[in-house]
Amino acid sequence: MTVTATRLGSSPITLDWSNFIRVPTTTSTGAKAIAPDSQTYLHEWTEGWEKLRGRFMRNEIGFYNAPIDPELSQIEATEALAAQILNSKQFTDCLFLGIGGSALGPMSLLSSLQEHCKTKMRFHICDNPDPIDWKATLGRLSPDHTLVCAVTKSGTTFETVAQLLIAMEWLGKNRLKSHLIAITDPAKGDMKAFATQEGLATLHISAPIGGRFSVFSPVGLFPAALAGLSLSEFMLGAKQVRDYIEKTPLEKNPIFIIGQEMIRQANQRSIHVCMPYSTRLRLIGDWFVQMWGESLGKDGKGFTPLAALGATDQHSILQLLRDGPDDKITMFLTVDQVEDEVKIPKLPGPTSYASFKLLEGHTLQELLLTEYRATSLVLTKGGRPNLTLRVDKLDERSLGALFFTFSFLTAMTGTLMNVNPFDQPGVEEGKIYTREALMNS
Repeated sequence: MTVTATRLGSSPITLDWSNFIRVPTTTSTGAKAIAPDSQTYLHEWTEGWEKLRGRFMRNEIGFYNAPIDPELSQIEATEALAAQILNSKQFTDCLFLGIGGSALGPMSLLSSLQEHCKTKMRFHICDNPDPIDWKATLGRLSPDHTLVCAVTKSGTTFETVAQLLIAMEWLGKNRLKSHLIAITDPAKGDMKAFATQEGLATLHISAPIGGRFSVFSPVGLFPAALAGLSLSEFMLGAKQVRDYIEKTPLEKNPIFIIGQEMIRQANQRSIHVCMPYSTRLRLIGDWFVQMWGESLGKDGKGFTPLAALGATDQHSILQLLRDGPDDKITMFLTVDQVEDEVKIPKLPGPTSYASFKLLEGHTLQELLLTEYRATSLVLTKGGRPNLTLRVDKLDERSLGALFFTFSFLTAMTGTLMNVNPFDQPGVEEGKIYTREALMNS
């Protein structure tokens, strides 16, 4: 019997791809084809993994070893600075300036674990230089009690630098050293030079860690520490997935199986929908969109990622997923356990309302997971492929494991596609045109 669901070692992540590989794909001749056995791709996987692992071991790409290398993650410096700031009891708010992975990682992490945050720090993550939103945000804050944290590894991220310049004027020169944190490259760039000149407190993004993988650096770890989340548990979850990858034969690793199957189905199904059945995980969908789109969309290849939310989007996108063009793969995210499932009460006295009576005695968590299973069944019966990533519960360890699983899936899929999943030439070209336009205006 073929295994189509497995827990990733001692991590809190379970992958179920049974409804993914069993749904047939239409070939170029119009025939229906089911996914071949993983042994078919073993040679290709071995070559791809050797190539990718070589980049990890040469320290060319850093996220993979960050859970086991504190120099890469900068976890000790991050915890120390966060403790210093919290112990000062000076700040009630953190104005966090970043864009792309420098914002989506922290946003999705803090949003997912907001019930676990142990401090009262309020976060305002500004990831778009929209003047209306900017003024509204500053209007809610006091410069005396606001910590400004600016993230730009290159120091040339125009959106972040523009907001930083305005925030510095708002803070006033006398507050810069005490109220401004720079998270940037350890050795080069305008932001690093400016922070050194002004004597600003600085955390470093290790050179091998790129923006959309930077949740395993101070970019994600510093706001998490300010919020009182456990960095050690977060990194433990990532490490447990890494351990699984290191110990599991390639042909039995579902991350390889899923990545390869996405490539195999690419000609027919190039749209990938990330659909958490948890409001707390909603922003993970947005993080996935950037990770998947920016990493893999190169050389005429790639997928179109979309974010949805269950059960909300059963009432918007499900009809399209089931009966629209057969060009989509749906990835569900579910949470097995919640602290309080919230029981649905029984109306006092006799009732003749059938729908009311049907829900009595159940819980909201039970309803949510039942709706997820129903949606998965609807898609499967309609011949629409879907897979599920389940986390045991929402905590730091689960989120570390989830971020790492998606990061490795992206890296391995890109490698198997023969694209570089760690650069972004289109984004860099846009920066060049922006710079030229600013110089000529």
